[in-house]
Amino acid sequence: MDFSGRLGGGHRGGGAARNVDEFGRERRDNKPHQRKPYDRPARGGHRGGGGGGGARAGMGHQAGPVDEAQEIEARLSSLIVNVGLKNTPTLQNNLEALSIVLEKDCVKHELTVMRTFRQCVLELPWKVTVYSTLAGLLNAKNSETGEKVVTLMHAVLRASLARGDWGSVKVLMRFFGLLVATNTITASSLLAMLDAFLAPLAEGAKVSASNNCYVFIVLSTLLWAGRSLKEHMPAELEQRLELISMYVQAQTTINQGNTLTTVFHDAPPKGTNTLVHLLQIVRIVAGSEWKIDAICAPFDMFGADFAQAKQHALPPLELPTQLSASAFYTPSEFLQLVPSPADQAVRKYILQDFIADTLTQLEGNRKDCGKFLMQIHGLCNEDVCSVMTKASQHDDGGDMSSKASRLDDVDAENTLVFEYMVAEVLFSFLLQLPEGLYREMYYTSLAIELRKAEPEILAKVFETMVESIVARVQTIDVECLNRLSNWLAVYISNFGFQWDWAKWEGVASEPEDSPRHRFVSETLFKLIRLSYLDRVRAMLPDSCTSLIPAKAPAHNFKFTVQAMDERTREVSVAMGRCLKSKGTVEQALAILQEHYSKWEDVDDDARQSLAREMLVEHVLLLGSKTFSHMLNAIERYMPALQKFGDSPEAKLEIAKVTEDFWLRNPQFFAITIDKLVNYRVIDPATVIAMLFDAGHVGSWSKFQYWEILHNTVKKVNMRVVQLQG
Repeated sequence: MDFSGRLGGGHRGGGAARNVDEFGRERRDNKPHQRKPYDRPARGGHRGGGGGGGARAGMGHQAGPVDEAQEIEARLSSLIVNVGLKNTPTLQNNLEALSIVLEKDCVKHELTVMRTFRQCVLELPWKVTVYSTLAGLLNAKNSETGEKVVTLMHAVLRASLARGDWGSVKVLMRFFGLLVATNTITASSLLAMLDAFLAPLAEGAKVSASNNCYVFIVLSTLLWAGRSLKEHMPAELEQRLELISMYVQAQTTINQGNTLTTVFHDAPPKGTNTLVHLLQIVRIVAGSEWKIDAICAPFDMFGADFAQAKQHALPPLELPTQLSASAFYTPSEFLQLVPSPADQAVRKYILQDFIADTLTQLEGNRKDCGKFLMQIHGLCNEDVCSVMTKASQHDDGGDMSSKASRLDDVDAENTLVFEYMVAEVLFSFLLQLPEGLYREMYYTSLAIELRKAEPEILAKVFETMVESIVARVQTIDVECLNRLSNWLAVYISNFGFQWDWAKWEGVASEPEDSPRHRFVSETLFKLIRLSYLDRVRAMLPDSCTSLIPAKAPAHNFKFTVQAMDERTREVSVAMGRCLKSKGTVEQALAILQEHYSKWEDVDDDARQSLAREMLVEHVLLLGSKTFSHMLNAIERYMPALQKFGDSPEAKLEIAKVTEDFWLRNPQFFAITIDKLVNYRVIDPATVIAMLFDAGHVGSWSKFQYWEILHNTVKKVNMRVVQLQG
């Protein structure tokens, strides 16, 4: 976790301005060659072994003797990070002791304490009950310290709102909601903050992306603040819930039948139902007197301490006005890929919400994210969920069969399984429509980190999730199927290409355009990209070898000796010699002009088309060895290619020749098309015309075409953004 401040570069809060870079991290005084990519404070242990102690904690100083102040700051950071990792009988004493230490040292080390506290609240969201309790204890002991904490976090909230960082806004609003329970802020202040989000609804605003986002944040806050608001302002709470219910009903009506965000189409279309589900969860919690028993709530242990504490009022919030509709967070539902007990819906949502927030807030560091994800269950109350990794740790060097038997004995239908919930959230983010929050590779690399930490258990968990999705492959959205194929190929390639292919032996006998056949074959093609054909063939059972090509990917050069007449051979040989000897553009054009001008039996348009095809084929052949060769060849003869692509029809012909040349190598085809667009030999409209012409009818289920289409559309969108800027 990065304690040097991920919230951006400017000066925040009180104190002197700091020398920070564009990411908000303090600049280091040492030489560039001495710097490390991440130099973060210790968390009970140290990166790269025990040497160096806490010398680098959060400050990034040069290696060398450490002074006492740095050691104290490293210790304080470590204490704040590690408090409340587990729900143990000593948690109350630990929080009390830490509050005494921080209250004492905060005067001398205020910057370190506040910065660490801020980052812990933001990046360890499942410990919100712990840090809100700690803030309450600090406030009870010294109201000035409590006020500093509240002021800092409110400033961070305002900055997050201005940036449209909705993940941080949601986490911070939950934190402020629990500060009411610790008597740190007034209930009326929190209600005013919630009213700022609900103001458009109160004014009769229509259903929109921004209002969906605001309602989602308010409902997420009310889950934790509802008990305090019910105690202090019950009528006002009920009014807000009624206003939200009316909006959710309107949103549900408008989205009826809208399947744009639907991953599986085997259920009646009901549109985006996340707010409906969350409102149901809130109503269930309200019916149980707003009690949440999934996570330990240590603030209940300090009721007497909080009773005499001074409460602080908060200034009003201002919602951003300059953000576009696409800048707002679109809530999406968590997929249920394995059975779970219906009577545990609230507990499951709470835990999955914490998992999702952790995955979002630590997106910049997959290693820390993987580490902390598997610690979330430590704060759960007893018997809330089953943890397979905890069970395996009790196997004292047991054999593989004993661990596998524990996995097989898990009863997911009658108990919540923590590892399954983590995997469900990860796949929900991966398959989110219309597009995910982050790049697909983030979810793949995170899954790899999780499996490395628990090889046997997480391997089984991810295999179960993939099998669950593939079992519903007939109804899954094709975009999600493509993403799953990408994920699975990279995932398998990182673990020795090991997978239980025997389960998919019957796929080869299914129709080629069936979803399951397409998914498995496309995944195998991607595995070939990541390795080589013989490696993939060796790992497959004999019944599946028909799913992969008989020959390794290669080009399909048209002008071979056997396939040409004499005069075509003369042109091809001359062009080949010219390009291999690094002839100039003028020399290549002269050869084409010299030879084709003698073909009097064809008209000018036909000669131009033949010359275009000859040039493109030989340029592609010249660059067919590697990607670098391809780029160099296109760049060297770009003026000639552009000259022959002087019309939409000519550009389309260049694209089709390229497709024919790379008929047996989809990867090179996609890359070559991308580079031709970059060098403006062809344009995005050419790509669209090529992919949707009559010749491709029946081939649109191939993922390679959608990959090219996505890349092309993204380039156009990026160009539009640049022009708007």
